[in-house]
Amino acid sequence: MHNSFVTVIRKDSPGNIPDSELKLGDIVLIHTGDFIPADLRLVESRALEVDEFDITGELLPVLKLLSSDDVFVWMGSRVVRGSGKGIVVALGEETVYGSILKQVMYKDPSTTHLPLSINHPENLLLLLPAFGLSFFQTDHKVAIILLYLVFFLLFAFFHMDGLLKSLLLEQERRIFEKKKILIRNVNSIPVLKKIDTICFDKTGVITTRHVELSKIYWTSTLTEIDARTVAGVSAIPALIIEAAALTTDISFFEKAEFADPIDFALVTFAKRAGFNINDISCRYERILDLPFDSEKRYMASGYATKDQQRMYFLKGEPSLVLQMCRYYYENEEEKRELDFNFRNRIRELSRSISQAGNTPIAMAVTKGDVAVNTNNFTFLCLAQFDNSLQEGAKEVVKAAILKGIRPILLTGDNADAALRIALESGISQNSTVSLSGKVIEKMDLNEVSRQIEYCSVFSRLLPAQKSMIIRQLQKRGIGF
Repeated sequence: MHNSFVTVIRKDSPGNIPDSELKLGDIVLIHTGDFIPADLRLVESRALEVDEFDITGELLPVLKLLSSDDVFVWMGSRVVRGSGKGIVVALGEETVYGSILKQVMYKDPSTTHLPLSINHPENLLLLLPAFGLSFFQTDHKVAIILLYLVFFLLFAFFHMDGLLKSLLLEQERRIFEKKKILIRNVNSIPVLKKIDTICFDKTGVITTRHVELSKIYWTSTLTEIDARTVAGVSAIPALIIEAAALTTDISFFEKAEFADPIDFALVTFAKRAGFNINDISCRYERILDLPFDSEKRYMASGYATKDQQRMYFLKGEPSLVLQMCRYYYENEEEKRELDFNFRNRIRELSRSISQAGNTPIAMAVTKGDVAVNTNNFTFLCLAQFDNSLQEGAKEVVKAAILKGIRPILLTGDNADAALRIALESGISQNSTVSLSGKVIEKMDLNEVSRQIEYCSVFSRLLPAQKSMIIRQLQKRGIGF
């Protein structure tokens, strides 16, 4: 494991740095899906909602408005919607989260101590009779003095529990470090030996955070176009390339490479297709901005061009985008009304892409003055994003199983993708069932506790639901 990276603005330029290099006063960019790396005082907020369950116990995400008194976000919480900028006001143990950790720091009840302690130096008097007899009955007095001096030092050393423990934990930390495992707090090492369950997230943990727009499907025949080759890109209609560039949150970021993985893949594709990303602000005025919502599962953006033409783009889960569409493009000019067969083929293709462990995203467009929540959109295309396993992910899961540790997958992704990745990584063996967040929210805690004893794949989870599952696992033993 390596340090998590955060995006900061230093010298008016954004860049990614390890969270361990954050400093007080740094300006941090946060976005949907990000964990808050430090306590931040917000200076910008755009539809920002934060899951603070682990900090405050609040079950629902909290909307952060600069006009309110609640302008802080806390380390350990997670952005579930929107984006923002914040100034670092506390780090590490000085954060609210750090103070919570110090209060609940694990104490090993099995720790034993020797009956003697250096805090009671009178115990050393017990050595005097043996020392006197040895000293006066031998001609090697210097050797006896040295021997008992060494014995005294060892006696003292092994009874200075704090020093000995620190040295041993530091040695274990170095062993972990050689294996490229980062231990932030050496006091957690004794707990690691008692772990019987490991909960893995999917994106960024089991799979890489980097995805690539590999294929595009459009028209009634769902023609497959390879988006990774120059020949493929040249065959893609200009409207699709335009949609790829504009249905993103890059207008918030100072540089497109710091967008989330899907947006970054779309922007990369648009650049490769010849779209001038840097010219967006000159050619388009953003008139609508609905950031991605983890519950609605889509985002929308609207633009006005120089000639005052209004265009609205939609990007999200295929089944939801289809519900908001009335037409689809047969070619670059001709539109046809959506029918049952086309909808069904899109759903089947999306399911096939998900089962292969990749991500299907649908895009749609409409023009003129319309309401985004209507079904007047025209289905544009289905895009396939490839996502591969992290290097060494299989080996980590296999090693955990061999040690008798049970792996569990907790993800906000759909069930098909979760099951495929769980199977490919070795977390589950031939499992065809996952427990979704929508099902869990209808269960009481006792039923959830019973189900997690048998189920190893959980999909469509909200951050608070992941925390709840981990807490239920910890109640019956040590989890991680």
